[in-house]
Amino acid sequence: MLRKPFWASQLHALQPKTDVTIYSCAGRGQMAEKTRDKTIAALEAVYAALKDLEHEDRKKVLSSAFVLLGVESSGFAAPSTTTQRTIASLPQTTAARPTSLVELVNEKKPGTNAQRIALFAYYREKVEGLTRFSRDDLRTYFAKARLTPAANFDRDFGDAVRKAWIHEDAADSYLTTRGVEAVEGGFEGERKSQKVRQAPAKKKKTSSRKSKR
Repeated sequence: MLRKPFWASQLHALQPKTDVTIYSCAGRGQMAEKTRDKTIAALEAVYAALKDLEHEDRKKVLSSAFVLLGVESSGFAAPSTTTQRTIASLPQTTAARPTSLVELVNEKKPGTNAQRIALFAYYREKVEGLTRFSRDDLRTYFAKARLTPAANFDRDFGDAVRKAWIHEDAADSYLTTRGVEAVEGGFEGERKSQKVRQAPAKKKKTSSRKSKR
């Protein structure tokens, strides 16, 4: 009876291991493909969510996401070739143009110097990224806005403080939440209250009886 060659029995013994290895490699490939698909899907979702936001708002959202996820923004890995192709296929957006101070004044139409000062603080925070200021920091914004300087700046600044639009704390003064709402609302509440105060009081009709002669 012929005996099988030694190499044949060894090949038969190795065959299951080879199948497992092939299956394992294929499984790893499928897992890598799924992971890559999730990465691309996440990239597209993040892009769709941020593309219509202003530049500063994008930075705030991403910074908050880093904190929530425990990610250090300085330690990113380079994107894979597939991810780079996906990025190239996405429509490119240009950086949003910042609003000028003159444009903001024309849009919100502040009617008093106190309102203008609150708007200047809003502009510093939202456009220039400067959240803290002193009185003198806002004084120069009249010229930047092409407006006549306030004749009594300290009084007008004090009015903005009394209306709770600005919290004054020397060089650490800041625009309050109420101040942000007032500016973004175009000082609508202030205009309504001014109209009420300026409305003339209605005169009561008096009837005079003719005296009988």
